[in-house]
Amino acid sequence: MKFSGKTALVTGAGSGIGRATALAFAAQGAMVGALDINEPSVKSLQKEIEQAGGRCFAFGGDIAVPANVTNFVDGCVAQFGRVDFLFNNAGVEFISALADTDEADWDKVVDTNYKGTFLVSKACIPHLRTAGGGVIINNASDAGLRGIKMNAAYSSSKAAIIHLTRSVALDYGKYNIRCNCICPGCIRTPLCERFNAEVGARKGMSGEEVLKEFVDANIPMGRVGMPEEVASVVTFLCSEEGRYVSGAIIPIDGGLTAGM
Repeated sequence: MKFSGKTALVTGAGSGIGRATALAFAAQGAMVGALDINEPSVKSLQKEIEQAGGRCFAFGGDIAVPANVTNFVDGCVAQFGRVDFLFNNAGVEFISALADTDEADWDKVVDTNYKGTFLVSKACIPHLRTAGGGVIINNASDAGLRGIKMNAAYSSSKAAIIHLTRSVALDYGKYNIRCNCICPGCIRTPLCERFNAEVGARKGMSGEEVLKEFVDANIPMGRVGMPEEVASVVTFLCSEEGRYVSGAIIPIDGGLTAGM
């Protein structure tokens, strides 16, 4: 198998893109460290991976809390002996214009999306160096590439992840550590559904109606993406086939941002 003997850590692994990617890594032979703030969901993922013959270390916790990050990474190393890949996927959304955003809400978004990515990356880099190199993939969303109305905190946090990606690629390439950033657009995930439902509530529409309206107006391929389509890009970037890709910012959005 492609990732036999390797360990992949995935945050936000309990649902959506994170779950699909954790399953993809496991299907290709990797041992998986899975973190999610929703512990039952990540325990369910662990059970699914183990029933299929794989190995998984599941941890319930908030990546904005440094102790949780330390315990998660240390637990993975204790169980699997190494870290080869990290997919920084965990994130939260918040719909509000800047002047209507409370400081506490701003801090929650930035601490989870941006600081959490920093904390997990920082904890993993020494282990990647010990393993002789590895790959970090960050999820910045299409919101990191374009402004979105009523999304000041979320878009800002995701844009920051793009430059964090480039900094890591520049600083650690000499240690055979690659770092890339994916920017998924409309993907069928719980986060996307919550976002559309809230926007719809403000417009007197259902979430599905909001989504259809957006897709029809903005996505050339005319459809929503699936989590597995994002997972396949992540696993490619971690594979030997992607060994010369580093510092890249890759939209996965059906053409959404092509006309920017």
